[in-house]
Amino acid sequence: MVAITNTTSLTFLKEAIDTTLSEAEASLEAFAEERGDAANLDQCAGAFHQLRGISQVLELNAATLMSEEMELAAEALKRQRDRALIQALGNAIVLLSRYFEYVQLKDSALPELLIGGINELRRAGGKSLIQESHFFSVDLARAREPAAGPGEPAALVEQGRRLRHMYQVGLLGLLRGDNRDAHLKLMARALQRVDRLCGDCAQSRFWWVARAATESLAVDRMVITPARKALLAQYDRQLKKLVYDGERALAQEAPLLLIKESVFLASLGSGATDCAAEVRAVFGAGQGISDADLQRELALMTGSRGSVIRSVAGALKDEINQIKDTLDLAAQGVADTDYAAVAGGLRRVASTLEMVGKEQEAGVLRQRADAIAGWPADTDVESADFHALVDDLLAAENTVASLERSLAPSDDVRRDATNSNISLYQLDDARMTVVGECRAGLALAKRSLASYMDNQWDPMHISNLPGTFATISGGLMFLELERACRVIAACRRHIEERLLRGDQPPGQPAMETLADALTGIDYYLESMEERKPIGEGVLDVSERAVAELGYPVTGQAERGGPESDRG
Repeated sequence: MVAITNTTSLTFLKEAIDTTLSEAEASLEAFAEERGDAANLDQCAGAFHQLRGISQVLELNAATLMSEEMELAAEALKRQRDRALIQALGNAIVLLSRYFEYVQLKDSALPELLIGGINELRRAGGKSLIQESHFFSVDLARAREPAAGPGEPAALVEQGRRLRHMYQVGLLGLLRGDNRDAHLKLMARALQRVDRLCGDCAQSRFWWVARAATESLAVDRMVITPARKALLAQYDRQLKKLVYDGERALAQEAPLLLIKESVFLASLGSGATDCAAEVRAVFGAGQGISDADLQRELALMTGSRGSVIRSVAGALKDEINQIKDTLDLAAQGVADTDYAAVAGGLRRVASTLEMVGKEQEAGVLRQRADAIAGWPADTDVESADFHALVDDLLAAENTVASLERSLAPSDDVRRDATNSNISLYQLDDARMTVVGECRAGLALAKRSLASYMDNQWDPMHISNLPGTFATISGGLMFLELERACRVIAACRRHIEERLLRGDQPPGQPAMETLADALTGIDYYLESMEERKPIGEGVLDVSERAVAELGYPVTGQAERGGPESDRG
């Protein structure tokens, strides 16, 4: 954070600032209601001009820029009435007011806190977004250190189209709002490959910092803002040039603004990857605020909201679990059961279900509660009535599970059960166990392949892989993931025919391509494990990788992929 030296001045001016903002807000509301009185906009523009001057005196650069954008927006409304711009201007007034309060209370200025508000105004006005690194200072003349290796430019040109496709799959999923972590990892892997293959060329430094920025976004779980999405899209445009211009593109320097923005994102991370740590060390950009700190301060300034539905579902699940524990003890004959208390719990669950529109399910629970309220403590747990109680509780639990599922897209884990007497939670847990075993098998396979390369292609280190892949295939069949199963089968054939029985070492490029195939499957399974669907685009990446190895998967050619040579 940047400490400000003129907090006293801000304190003296705060009342005038608040008055000016209140007057501007009233004038804007009057303009919106009276449908086009230019005098109101003149008052708004004058107030924003005054705020700009105050911000300059206080040396608050972000507030100065935002006040300027607000003044320009007011002038633009004189020429053309725009509801979206009016809304954005109203939001900006509130945000700027909170920013002045934040600076006064925290005795520090974080200009990055206003980037989102400034960009919202610019977007509403049809302007391009400013970069998040707008207020970030760094010496862009510094060279890459350590220097890039010799690389394989020819291999990069040959593999560029597939690596761009890998990146595009991740970018498309990210823009759609799917599993951000897995998609970012896929994008980071593509840039890692490009960085290694490009070697010591004019673009080497750009791919180095772009890789560091993407890895930081993934590893540190940084928020994906519109400005960051725009930067990631710029990376794809540079990849497109690489695909079409080949080595000529590698000889051209990338725009310095892209390098600056990439360094800024790396500076917000923890430097957890080797590449990010190198970038932070070279540019001296690792001692400032982290993205987690930035988001926490932004939430402090603007307030935050949670999911009411998620809170309700959590409370229902806890209540049902307590009732289940009571009935389990009754079934075991461990303790006397207070069925009046159980009935009270069922009524509480029913009341909550009614609040979220589940009246039919709530009615069933109320009827069951009335029926059991007078049961004696020694009620026969083998009776039909007791089993009916358990069935109703299971139905209520599945209703809550369905409520939770409504908060996220469907995926391969939360697949509907064909038997209504199966607990969805238990079914999901069983599938999750299989997913975990498959991922453990992939991790073992990756370690074996790494040992195989490190020990001069000694086949002893991969002799266990056919059995490992057979186990993974069995798990994938259980999960009904046919495409992933076919990719694993292709990887197994490649290992058996080329690595174990082959006459020549496969070489680094082939091993990297094999790793791409396995990584795609692992990311897909990871998305299931985290209950954040990634989509099947990542399977396209794996299928293209095994096809490049000479083991095309059935149906892969017909499906194609999302890569667009025109975009």
